[in-house]
Amino acid sequence: MPLQPGEVKTEHIASAAVTTPKIANNSITGEKIATAQITVDKLSSGAVTAPKIATGAVTADKLPDGVVTTAKLQKGAVTGPKIGDLQVNTSKLRDKAVTTPKIADGAVTLAKLSFTPPAIARPIAPPLTSVELGTNSVETAKIKDGAVTPAKLSFVPTARPLVPPVTTAEIGDGQVTPAKLSFTPTAVGLYVPRDCGGIDFDNDAFPVTEDWAIDGLDLSAIVPAGAKAVHLYIWVRSTTLAGDALIIRSNATTKAMNRATVVVPVAGQFAYIDAIINIDADRMLDYLKYSGLEYVRVNVLGWII
Repeated sequence: MPLQPGEVKTEHIASAAVTTPKIANNSITGEKIATAQITVDKLSSGAVTAPKIATGAVTADKLPDGVVTTAKLQKGAVTGPKIGDLQVNTSKLRDKAVTTPKIADGAVTLAKLSFTPPAIARPIAPPLTSVELGTNSVETAKIKDGAVTPAKLSFVPTARPLVPPVTTAEIGDGQVTPAKLSFTPTAVGLYVPRDCGGIDFDNDAFPVTEDWAIDGLDLSAIVPAGAKAVHLYIWVRSTTLAGDALIIRSNATTKAMNRATVVVPVAGQFAYIDAIINIDADRMLDYLKYSGLEYVRVNVLGWII
């Protein structure tokens, strides 16, 4: 007799009596499966395909570390919103990845350069126009040497200098030193004449001595420091003897023969001489005066520097 619906109950089924061949296709539905009964070992390889996964079901906590590899990503899947702030650093960029089109205008500042750019003749910014320059804004200190050429002038310079030349009267005594000269003076030197309106040294300046008066004639009050030689005008007279003389020399060591000698030819007559004598830094000369001379005059007419 056929079984009626509901007649076969659980207790009427022997253990292990319901085998796979006894179960019809699609007869085990979702409501027939108890919660948490389908475990990983119950799934065959490849059983869970994309259509079997509910939308939003695979969350970050469901993925083990390192499973999302480059091969798992679709082309174009990683977009800007998918990249976190500050996540793209230098180590993430391949060599030569940053090309010119990738650099924004004005993004490369001097601090980003590994070298100092050389000066270029053409300015990066447009040159200033006269309208952009304030009154009296271009000062002498702002103009490079040689930058003002004849083409930059609004007039044609004439042969006459713009500044009147300095005259001799405007140059102070002793102001033209060797450093101010555009040439090196020769050993002859430069002669400096001196206006002399009176007697510089008379008979009292030359006491009679038995031998040379070393440094007996001091010219430091008249001849400037740095002079190499002095120009003297000497005249003497002896009323008693012919042959009396006055001798003036540089010094007794290296310039003993650099001297001037004035000899009275005839008793009672004057004897005159012009002489140029080397002079040392102390500007002192030696002299020898014969005892018969009762009249001596010496003037400094100039010197050589």
